[in-house]
Amino acid sequence: MNKGLRRCMAALLGVVLPAAAAWAGPYPDQPIRLIVPFGAGGVTDTTARVFAEGLTRELGQPVVVENRGGAGGSIAAGAVAKSPADGYTLLVITNGMVAVNPLIYKKLPYDPNQDFTYVAMLANTPTVLAVGADSPYPSLPEIIKAASAQADKIAFSTAGEGSDNYQVLELLQQATGVKMLHVPYKSGSESMTAVMSRNTDLTAVSAVTAVGFIEAKQIRPYAVTSSRRLANLPDIATVKEVLGKDVEGGSLSGIAVPKGTPADVVARLNTAIATVAKSPSVQDKIYARGSEPVDGTQAAFEQRVLAEQKKWAEILSRPAR
Repeated sequence: MNKGLRRCMAALLGVVLPAAAAWAGPYPDQPIRLIVPFGAGGVTDTTARVFAEGLTRELGQPVVVENRGGAGGSIAAGAVAKSPADGYTLLVITNGMVAVNPLIYKKLPYDPNQDFTYVAMLANTPTVLAVGADSPYPSLPEIIKAASAQADKIAFSTAGEGSDNYQVLELLQQATGVKMLHVPYKSGSESMTAVMSRNTDLTAVSAVTAVGFIEAKQIRPYAVTSSRRLANLPDIATVKEVLGKDVEGGSLSGIAVPKGTPADVVARLNTAIATVAKSPSVQDKIYARGSEPVDGTQAAFEQRVLAEQKKWAEILSRPAR
């Protein structure tokens, strides 16, 4: 290439690159995808959709929810990990996906410590241990007694290994020393249908979605998996009150993006999420119905991920008592 041609190309780049930067508007300038790792109807999906509405208003671009269930959230997480790190593909990530899946799946399509930047937590939601309305087991002690008498006699349904209800029922088995049969489904709604139709005996349903089913008498609640009774379900005792055992767990959800997403984009998303979390819509549809507000900073999310990983490494390496 002669000197004259090089000079021409350099001059052209000097014009084109600043123009390209000017054409690229401030983030965001196109629709955003919010990938939900479970099927529609569960607490993760409900939380995502309420936040997506608020983020659409706050960011000025459509935030479109896409459900991509399977393998306890691993399919969705693997897809997002390989997506462009540009802020236009977000993932609703749960404690199970970062702390439980790495312990129960031999191979994952993502690394929770290497593939994501954790933007902000959304909510922490305890669950309600429940059976179908016509279950023959009148109480939690009775169904535990039946499970104690014969391993795998009692079947419990979940949204898959690694899901929030899987975690809770794993904790229940650890605490009581019983062995139940796990029947995984692709979503929380399918898990609920299974217990209501008596295809399974027991499930754990989020405190947010449980209320309607309880009021309609479609399920019978046993206990809540929280440290204290919930304001929206004050008549339901805690597991510790019923069994004298600590069984506290549920769904901790947050938003993550692929590693390498620009820091200013992450900061913009974090600020938007914090604003939406304070909105009347989230307060009424999420926090007033059984979910708990959480620290929305990036640092808090990163610390919680590490804490959950340590907690579940200890739990899943411990033999049932």
